[in-house]
Formats: sequence, C-alpha cells, structure tokens
Amino acid sequence: MKHIFIVNRISGKGSAYGLIDTIIDIANQRKLEYEIRITEYVSHASKIAKEYQGRNDVIIYSVGGDGTLLEVINGLDFNIPLGIIPAGSGNDFYRMIGGVPSDYRKIINDAIDGEIRMIDLGKSNRGYFLNGTSFGIDADINAEASHMIRKTFIAKGPAYVLSIIKNAIFLHRRKIIIDADGNKKKGTYYIVAVMNGQYYGNGVKASPSSQIDDGYLNLILFKNAPRYKAYPAMFRYLAGKAENDPIIERIKCQHLTIDSEEELSCQSDGENYTAFHLEIDVVPKALKLKYPKK
Repeated sequence: MKHIFIVNRISGKGSAYGLIDTIIDIANQRKLEYEIRITEYVSHASKIAKEYQGRNDVIIYSVGGDGTLLEVINGLDFNIPLGIIPAGSGNDFYRMIGGVPSDYRKIINDAIDGEIRMIDLGKSNRGYFLNGTSFGIDADINAEASHMIRKTFIAKGPAYVLSIIKNAIFLHRRKIIIDADGNKKKGTYYIVAVMNGQYYGNGVKASPSSQIDDGYLNLILFKNAPRYKAYPAMFRYLAGKAENDPIIERIKCQHLTIDSEEELSCQSDGENYTAFHLEIDVVPKALKLKYPKK
C-alpha cells in the first residue's frame, strides 16, 4: 500500500507543515512507500484527494486540523481508508478518537498502525462533515475566533475567550423552523447544533453522548430563555457540562431540515459560511477511518 500524506501548509499556523520532516523520517525508517502532497490554496486538499479516486492501493492521511479533514472527506473515495494526523488549531474530531495531541512521533506511528473502523458521516446541502454543523452564537464565536487566529498574532486560546465574551454580552437569537424526522418545531434559539462527533469549537464537548457509528445525528437546541438563565446555561454548555440542562433540548435523528427568514452564520467542522436553508442527513458507516492505535 502507498501512504499519501495530504499536508495543509497553513493549518495550525504552520504546525502541519512543520511535521513533514518527522513524517519523512518515520516513513523511511518503516520502509513505507509514501508520497507527501502539500496544499497550496483553499479546497486544494479536496482536489488532491480526488486524484486517488478509484485506487485500491493507497491510504490517505489528513495532516492538519478539522478544516483540512473537511476538505479531504469531500474529495475522498470512501473505499479508501483515511488516517488523521492532527495539527490544526482545534483538532476537535481527533479529541474524540485520540485525545489532545502531544507526542507527534507516536501520533504518526499510531495513525499508520491504526485499525480500520466504519464510521458515520453527516451530509448537508453544503457537503459532508465529520464533527458537526451549527449556527447561532457558537458559529459566531468560531467565525470571529478563526479570523483573529488567522489574521492577527492572537493565539487560539485568547482568541476564543475574547470571542466568547463578546458574543455572550449580546446573546443574539434566531427564529428557526426545524423538521427532525417528522418532528416539527418552530421557535427562537440561541444555538442549533447537529452533531456527529462530541466536540467542536476548540474543545467544547457539546454532545457527550454522540457516537460516530450509531447511525444517528444529535440535534441540540439551545432554547430562548431569560438572560439570568441563559448566561449560566451558556457557560455550562461551552464547558461541556450541560447534558441535562432544562433549556437545552436534545433529539436523535437521521434527517432534518432547518429554515430561517434571517441569513444564518453557520459552521461545519470549523469552516464558516452563511445560509437560509440546510438539509442534513446521516450517512451510516460511510467512512473507513484508520482509528489510531491505542
């Protein structure tokens, strides 16, 4: 098998690019047949992945963050196994399967030695996603923090803290119409999140009960409430401690549509966009994930 490493040049402010020498050293030591492909522009990872469609003699590795993963799976032939070497600003999907990155030599070896597991994907009218798609305050936080990380010298921790403080002060709400497997709802919400994984937003454990191979998505509805209730609930949610909060409703579903008269600030696996309408499905056991060796 040939090992294809798709490296995002700018992911993690160059962290992924900085792993190239380590990848080469390990691949040579292990006498692997390999190739390193470096992205040059937005969506280049998708284009590179598409070049290998129809091949049965390769394994592809995403070297970067959640955004790199998003690009790769949207160009990937799902008959090809996918490994993950986390080197982005958030690495939220990897948190669920391998924890917080530290020893990169071990991470690279564990990815190469990983076992293949079939996992679910989410699919919206914007494309596939691994972690989740959301809109509301959390998407606003992600968009502003990502802008600060990429365009300034502010590190990811302070960037997210500053963005959280700003958005917590204003607490903007959206009027939404939702249909989740025929369960129709119309209301005003601070956050609507559709989770396949457990984490998003640089470590927010929004959906602790999510499983990536159960054939379901977890819909999270942060309902309208007085500010004296909303503020503490919001910080519990961001801390991953709001699983049973009364103003946060959770629904397991396989298909849903989301509509709004107001253009919504959205994010899918950390990539930001706007939309008035989203249609989302789970795609069960779609991806051959090389689960890192424990």
